[in-house]
Amino acid sequence: MDEELDSFKRINLPEYATSRGYRLIRRERTRNGGSRGSTSSSLLMRHPTTDDKIVIRLEADGHWTYFSVRDERDNGTIIDFLQSRGALTLGRVREELRIWSGQERPALSREDVRFSVDVHRRDRTAVREAFSRARVVSNSAYLNSRGIRPETLSCERFQGTWRVDDHDNLLFPHRDGPGIDGICGFEKKSRTYTGFSAGGNKTIWVSNARAGDRKLVLAEAVIDIFSYHQLHHDDHACYASTGGSFGARQAQFIARAIANMPAEATVVIATDSDDAGEKLAAKIAALAEKARVVRDPSPVGKDWNDCLKDREREYIESLRSPGRGPER
Repeated sequence: MDEELDSFKRINLPEYATSRGYRLIRRERTRNGGSRGSTSSSLLMRHPTTDDKIVIRLEADGHWTYFSVRDERDNGTIIDFLQSRGALTLGRVREELRIWSGQERPALSREDVRFSVDVHRRDRTAVREAFSRARVVSNSAYLNSRGIRPETLSCERFQGTWRVDDHDNLLFPHRDGPGIDGICGFEKKSRTYTGFSAGGNKTIWVSNARAGDRKLVLAEAVIDIFSYHQLHHDDHACYASTGGSFGARQAQFIARAIANMPAEATVVIATDSDDAGEKLAAKIAALAEKARVVRDPSPVGKDWNDCLKDREREYIESLRSPGRGPER
């Protein structure tokens, strides 16, 4: 199974269609193929310019599907929806939906709000349940291969802040409140895949905080956070990751994380050493107000994991030796 494509099929298609100009006409109850009398909700949406009408429904497997009232050949998942509307290659589809995943959602018209709220509740529950099913671990062979040592992954600062699912994907939770109920999404990372939970919303990933913390380090990826900590071990530093993007909602959580630090704390901006990283650093610095800000890009490669891999070449090479390798 292509996990990225599967996650795309779980993206809220009514919200995506709304961003493409479609508007809700009505919500209907339609019989499905299950037990007698069972029904499910479907939406009829229309594009005011093209007059295209589509019917959208959420399937039992969590995938959104649609079909066009005007063209019987135009049907399927969000992938088919994009390919029928200009994204002719699968590569273009992936590019578009990678950008869309985790973005701030478009403003919905009044008639769309009730349906959107119902779907959001289901999506949040699914996200929380998926994270709850994942395993709490203290090491990862994949992260070791990126130069991150077991002692870094098992340290108190990061205990419980990441998990591994049944497919060995790393999950890094984003929260908008305390505890498991506060999980609103998670970053998902493996050797071949980087993405965000379908139906989730991005805030920020945070490490464990401790009394006496005097430094907040912010980066674009949790792997860079682990790398920075290993290279600059500081018992009084806590960490946060933006997950690569920066929206208005994320800015609120970054500003809150900065505001929660003591007045004399230092904010270290360890975003990537490229144009995008510099732009993000400027946005974060603008949120810091009176806090002391230090810009600290990696001196090697694009990010701090590049720097760590350069420093840990012997350790990484040792993992490739016969009979040698870290346990999960």
